Amino acid sequence: MSMLLQELHGELRRLYIAGSDLAVDDFRLKKLEPKLTALGERAPVFRRIAEGVAELIGPGVPFERAVRLQDVSMLLNSVLATQGKTEVDGTGSEADITPIALDNRLPDLATNHSSRELGEVRQALSSSGSGRYEVVLSAYERGLFDDLRMLPMAVQALGDSYSEIADLATEKIVPGYGSAIVAYLLNDLDIQGDKAHERRLQVVKKIGVNPEDRASIDKLILAAEQGGAKIGPAAIACLGADPECEQRLLDWSRDSKKTVRESAYFALSVLDSIAARDRLYEALNGKDGLMASEAIQPSISQALAERLITLYEEKLKDHVDKKVNSIKELRPLLNALGKVRHPSLERLYTEMAQDLSIYPVFQRLARTEMGQVTGAAADYFVRSNTIKALEHIERMAKTSPTMLVHYAVPLARRILSPAEVYERYAGSESGKIRMSDDLLFMVFREALYSRAGGYDRRRPQAQIEAEWDPRWLDWAIDHDRLSVAAGLARLGNDRLLPYLKQAIRNNASPTIENDRYNVLGAVQNVPFDEETRFELLMQLIEAPNWNRPSTLAYAEFALTVEASDVPVNRIDEALRRIEGIMAGIERTDYKRRLQEAVDTLRTRQSAAQAEAGE
Repeated sequence: MSMLLQELHGELRRLYIAGSDLAVDDFRLKKLEPKLTALGERAPVFRRIAEGVAELIGPGVPFERAVRLQDVSMLLNSVLATQGKTEVDGTGSEADITPIALDNRLPDLATNHSSRELGEVRQALSSSGSGRYEVVLSAYERGLFDDLRMLPMAVQALGDSYSEIADLATEKIVPGYGSAIVAYLLNDLDIQGDKAHERRLQVVKKIGVNPEDRASIDKLILAAEQGGAKIGPAAIACLGADPECEQRLLDWSRDSKKTVRESAYFALSVLDSIAARDRLYEALNGKDGLMASEAIQPSISQALAERLITLYEEKLKDHVDKKVNSIKELRPLLNALGKVRHPSLERLYTEMAQDLSIYPVFQRLARTEMGQVTGAAADYFVRSNTIKALEHIERMAKTSPTMLVHYAVPLARRILSPAEVYERYAGSESGKIRMSDDLLFMVFREALYSRAGGYDRRRPQAQIEAEWDPRWLDWAIDHDRLSVAAGLARLGNDRLLPYLKQAIRNNASPTIENDRYNVLGAVQNVPFDEETRFELLMQLIEAPNWNRPSTLAYAEFALTVEASDVPVNRIDEALRRIEGIMAGIERTDYKRRLQEAVDTLRTRQSAAQAEAGE
């Protein structure tokens, strides 16, 4: 009998590696099934194993077969455990069968990936060194963690020594399995444990625990009451789903430790009982106001939000007691209501947009503090994605013009066509919002470039042409905004090339140094003809004073000659012009980089000549 069970163990291990789909009509399991059935006549446990094998090799959907493989493996390991330790291969490799005890099914999981597919990510999660994060992220994006065999590795990743991998597991990978894995996460939780065990509880907090799962609730209560300095508060935050924990949470919300109170506030917002809302309302008006607001924002209920909106409006309209004299008294409410969508809040913000004077508190707030309140209103409207919301923001921008940059124009670009955006903010139509040149410059700097490696990086050409009306390019040239013109550059505008060439030649311009990389981005991305591109690049290299100290590494421009794929018939000219620059350079670092470009061009030229000779 022992040999038979060992043989079955080996076959199940094989399926863990190859994938449960290969169990269908598996001839090895078919040979074992009659023997297991015979054993089943002696003991019910063997009958259950035989029935499980029969279902495993029979027809069915991938998920059901994956779960059946788990069930049979768990049952078999339990039997083997009563007969003594079962040796597998002594290596602790992926060949080991690791049953996963789950209180619920995982309908989206199967074992339909091959061992080869899973091998790279398993190696990344069981080793150290660079490059592992990219492997794990790619595996997550390709859905490899949907394989049931990857669940233990995903949980193990919560304790990975590389924080970015551990964070990815905490925020995305493990929560993706849903509440069915709560019992698994808590099964061997160390309540005095390290960061990895704290992250387990962070996942439980994120996905929630079923209040009917009393075993998990009891473990959380034990961890909350007896856990370490990090584990205890993390466990408290998970208990909001259980009504029976109401009094415990109320008591913890008055604990002397800040971390305990903060976790209790979050749990109380999830619980959302009358007593919980009363306590949170009290906390928001007390010394813990700011902390409580940040804790409850992710899970604030509509019932609590209604009470807070009423309080918020009372504070804004206070003209008798005048208790609100700074943003400090309003910030807890601003935080707590930051993600709320409610008709009463929309009405309040609409009235604010139409007439700020109805709120006396604004007369006592500093201008920057006033901007924080109106900014919260603008943020609310931005998420509405309507013309009416856009008009509200534009009206408020009369007292805070930068609101156009950060709220109005981004919203307008989402809901209007590029031509309509241009007409609204730069066109000649009457009654439209006209933005100052400086504000428009701020809009474009944020929209056309992304910051990377210390320099602005131009957005893709196709994106720029699709999102911006071509008339903006004329606006940039008219107002001599070089970085904007470079960011908006496209074919079809007769003024563009003369403007860029003049800007490159204008070494005395105070802006050319800072904008030179932006011009380079335009040259590299706009599909200019070969001659135009080459000449612009060479002018970019020749224009600077190479002996002048600068925060920009001018020699980087020389290296772009290589990247621009200089035509073979122009390499001689490029070499002549670059070497002419080098003759007058005193800075050795710049000269060295230029020499690298020269060497690369000569290598390319030699290769081209050799190929032509063949």
